Amino acid sequence: MLERLLDSKILIVVRGLNVREAMDLCEILLENDLRFVEVSFSEEDADKVLKALKTHFGGELFLGAGTVFDERNYQRAIAAGADYLLSPGLSSRVAELSRKDRVAYVPGVFTSTDVQNALELGLDVLKLYPADVNLLRSYRGPFPKVKFIPFGGVTDENVTRYFSSGAAAVGVGSYIANKKLLQERNFKELDDRIKKIKSLIGGSSGSEC
Repeated sequence: MLERLLDSKILIVVRGLNVREAMDLCEILLENDLRFVEVSFSEEDADKVLKALKTHFGGELFLGAGTVFDERNYQRAIAAGADYLLSPGLSSRVAELSRKDRVAYVPGVFTSTDVQNALELGLDVLKLYPADVNLLRSYRGPFPKVKFIPFGGVTDENVTRYFSSGAAAVGVGSYIANKKLLQERNFKELDDRIKKIKSLIGGSSGSEC
């Protein structure tokens, strides 16, 4: 599961969208061959949104649950059918539960202590949150085997810097999962943004800027 995520390079974060908006977004993502979507469980109706997406796109999209950092939201996410889990920080409890249930878990890290603690739990695909280009570049030395996925404020203006600084993939939120554009049904703008960011990632290199 996580290897396929890293191969895809992009995970789209859905936060604050209703079912209809999330469905419309996923149709556009599928048309552009973007198949990894995270529904943030910071919203009370997130399980409803995730269940609806699983019903309609379960065979085509890999649908995860984000902002899962306690047992309550873990159980909500699993009940809604989450294919994988993410959290803003590292939760040893979520790591324990996900290992028992054989569900992929990507914890959030920011400090070197966070990264070390994650590695001690056997986790090496990590969410760098909040995203920081300089920090990402600094971590390439001490943690060369860690696959970092920056989240937070990733757009067409900075995505190539993240990849040239060592990102394995990126989490993209409101730049693509944009509520205003979805409410306006401005699907062309969303399609243009997706194509642009995919083009930029396709042209990025692994060397530092």
